[in-house]
Amino acid sequence: MDGTARSRGRVRPTLAAVAALCLATASGADAAVISCGTGGPFVAAPPSCPQGDSIALSGDAALFDVGTRFLQRLAAISSFKTAASAGNNPWGGGADSTPSERYRTWLEGYGLASRTDATDDFAGDKRRTFGAVAGAAATIAPGVIVGLSVDQGRTKVDVTNLPANLAQNGHIDLTQIGALAAFQNGPWSLGTNVIYGFGRVHSSRFVAGEASTASYLASLWGAMAELSYYWALPNNSRFVPKITVDWMRTQTDAFTETGGFLPVSGSGVTSTRVRMMVGGEVGHSWLMDRTLLDFSMYARMVDNLSQDIGVLELTDAGGSGVSRLLAGIRESNLGADAGAMLSARVSDTTRLYAVYDGRFRGNFISHSGTVGAEFRF
Repeated sequence: MDGTARSRGRVRPTLAAVAALCLATASGADAAVISCGTGGPFVAAPPSCPQGDSIALSGDAALFDVGTRFLQRLAAISSFKTAASAGNNPWGGGADSTPSERYRTWLEGYGLASRTDATDDFAGDKRRTFGAVAGAAATIAPGVIVGLSVDQGRTKVDVTNLPANLAQNGHIDLTQIGALAAFQNGPWSLGTNVIYGFGRVHSSRFVAGEASTASYLASLWGAMAELSYYWALPNNSRFVPKITVDWMRTQTDAFTETGGFLPVSGSGVTSTRVRMMVGGEVGHSWLMDRTLLDFSMYARMVDNLSQDIGVLELTDAGGSGVSRLLAGIRESNLGADAGAMLSARVSDTTRLYAVYDGRFRGNFISHSGTVGAEFRF
């Protein structure tokens, strides 16, 4: 994807000529549609021209996607509590409850599939992410837990709703580092975490069989706080209402494409978002052949309180001076999250688990699956 496909003896049209072809299309010259496709991203094109360099817009949206997942997993890890860890006794009778552990480590593998619908300047996309997470935490005082975690993932992006000869795709290699702190007092818990991510975006945009490619840096910051209350129910069940607030900031650097039919330069883009989520978890623990099983489900309403999404400015890399502004991708203001987890404590020190998380917005859907192992000692 980083390779450069060079023009072989073809005379490239000037940006002014492409703009003229697009204007001709708007006035009824239907033979100019293909040529219009080579220039649509760079001028104020009529509706018949393709809309913008969608792959660059997808990169910014993908950072929000994977960063949000990491924030939520850190919150889930720090707040996980079964009937046994809350002081109940799934083993029954006079059996000892779960012994206290001071340290924990975890390893996870995950897959994430997302889809964003088309908007005015964006053709829509599909994204696939695969990655691995490792982390460790310690109880440093009664009811106080701190920890660190690392997430390494790769996201593949394919822009949809474009003709085959105008394909756009890319991938993002991103490393995220997270720190968590959780505070528990009786049934009350407050979990906090912060993350920092850094990586590189690689993009390819094809016109008439030739690829214009770019590679540029990307980064993100995020923070989350979640307040919850553990409400014990009969028969080792629970209900845990939660209220959560998070903040995230993403940044992609400026870039200049190389190769292809008509490469462009793009500005750096910085975006921020603030959200509030209200919901709860229900769960149940039971014993099977000395293995402590736990199943839980959660749901919450999501309100994007603020979305300051940056604008991408594209200019002809040949220096014609003509430019076009493309609005970034915004989530719908309201949405919902839902998920489920099955956990099995197979020994006093080892827990295995599988998790599904879903995010549902008016213009965006994301599904992720996680399998992991936690070790306490």
